[in-house]
Amino acid sequence: MAELEYLSLEEAHARLLVAYGRAGDGEFLETLRRPLTNPIAQRDDKGRRKIHPLLIVAGILLALAGAAMTFFSFQS
Repeated sequence: MAELEYLSLEEAHARLLVAYGRAGDGEFLETLRRPLTNPIAQRDDKGRRKIHPLLIVAGILLALAGAAMTFFSFQS
């Protein structure tokens, strides 16, 4: 079994700065969009962001639920 490696506060801070520095351009909207993007392939060939697959499924389910509510509310 591998031994645990503890980081010092300075080393953890340095690693986080590197990770967040690579995560985006640092804009506020970029930090809001990051959780909604695909975690595996975040950009396509043209450099555009890909939408998270669970967000697509949630949108489809929301549309189906809305259509069902509308359909059954007008049934008499």
